[in-house]
Amino acid sequence: MIRYAFVGAMALPLALAQPQQGPAARLHLGERDRSRPVPAKSEVIAAWQKRQGAINSFRFAWTEQQTHPKGWLSNPRYPERERSAIPGLLIDRSYVVTKTLAVDGNKMRYSFELDRKEEADGVEVIAQHGGNRGLGVRRHYSYVSVFDGQTGTARLSSFLDHPPATMLQTTANVDAQNLDTRPILMAFRPLDAAMGHRLIDRAVTNLSRTFYRGKSTFLLEERHDPSGWKTILWIEPERDFLVSRYMVSFEQNHIVDIDIDYVHDARWGWIPGGWRVTEMLSDGSKRLVAVAKVTSYSINVPIGESFR
Repeated sequence: MIRYAFVGAMALPLALAQPQQGPAARLHLGERDRSRPVPAKSEVIAAWQKRQGAINSFRFAWTEQQTHPKGWLSNPRYPERERSAIPGLLIDRSYVVTKTLAVDGNKMRYSFELDRKEEADGVEVIAQHGGNRGLGVRRHYSYVSVFDGQTGTARLSSFLDHPPATMLQTTANVDAQNLDTRPILMAFRPLDAAMGHRLIDRAVTNLSRTFYRGKSTFLLEERHDPSGWKTILWIEPERDFLVSRYMVSFEQNHIVDIDIDYVHDARWGWIPGGWRVTEMLSDGSKRLVAVAKVTSYSINVPIGESFR
């Protein structure tokens, strides 16, 4: 049976700038919750194992209202395919991107569709009154990556009559750690060797709980890796140890910050219903770059799409 989840509309400002923070800025953890202890890391793992074991397959569809700002920074851990494919040249741009994720056991299929409108570039598209600083011709395309448990394929295809498609074959699941699937995969595959929180062995809990968005949370924080990167999770014990915030930091700079909203399913418990992604730009400012809204999901029913 397919269940549908609709989350209230969330506006995406074209420019949501926050005050610049210095490299030594601390996390704003909120008011301390002295009434409840921090659970042991083993309790987190046990809860995640139970949930992962109960859900063999799932499919999600969602839309993202995206802003692609000038000065966007990539990170080495979690790919952002459509952002890497469109250099942030000269101006901010906005897109509506439709996406799907299907998982069955260790098999996975991830896809998105993006329509990049025509912009005058002075070469192939010429504006009559100047302003020829755009990206050129329209590009309407889809990206699909599949992993069948042993081999993977990533395909980029145009909805227009040209150019021809490109395909990459690999022996790995190339989108297992894709940034925009983190809210879903941390809910249903948190301990999977490829799709889950691969750095769980490096993570430690903090010493006390704090309130985040009105909920009592604690941190599961990775130690910095040798190059200076780490991931921090905000976890809610009273809601099945779900992850309500996901942060990626370089040294003391918070590069990616994901706030996750959930809806309650009577059978499957807490389900990701939407999320907001804020990222640091090259000038040190923070920008809201994506607002995602889940439009449908199904759990433990046959997956219609192919994994080949």
